[in-house]
Amino acid sequence: MSDALAKPLDWADRQLGHIENTLNIAAGLMIFALMFLGVAQIVLRAVFRDPIYGYIDIVEVSMVGFALMSISYVQRIGGHVRMELLIGKLKGRAHWLAEFVGALVTAGIVAVLIPGSYSHFLRAYNFGDSTIDIELLTWPSKLVVPVALSILLGRIILQVLGYLRLAIDPDRTPIAVPVLKSVEEQAEEEIELADETGVVP
Repeated sequence: MSDALAKPLDWADRQLGHIENTLNIAAGLMIFALMFLGVAQIVLRAVFRDPIYGYIDIVEVSMVGFALMSISYVQRIGGHVRMELLIGKLKGRAHWLAEFVGALVTAGIVAVLIPGSYSHFLRAYNFGDSTIDIELLTWPSKLVVPVALSILLGRIILQVLGYLRLAIDPDRTPIAVPVLKSVEEQAEEEIELADETGVVP
């Protein structure tokens, strides 16, 4: 059976993966920076009785970044919380078809959320909305939401195509979809990793 979708799907998966990896690293660096800021806040407050002015505002504005910038990366690797009581028991074409339907519904939900989040950003931008204490502009953090959701939508569309390709022919090599492992397979990998490194995951 012809598999004309494989190459373009693989190419798109790799290109989008570069963007997702970059955003994931940026989100991690934001969390790292916020940890240092938190330690500095505690030391300055406890020792010098001079806390960082606007600390709450900084945390409030930065939270959306590390909360959403990695969302597409997590979707790509299948790291999100899933209910697999039914899908986990399906095999072959039925499994991929169920995944296809689920991804299609998810794409619809995310597509509905993007215009609303963009309107929220646009309103904040036009009004010059800012935080209370140090008057940080909120629109940059609000812009993160529609951008992150748009990247997520792109990822889910790739997964919809990937699942459809596998539903047509379950013997094909999975491309652009997370290959989820059973509890037994995960346990075996963790045991092997512990044996090799001496570290228990």
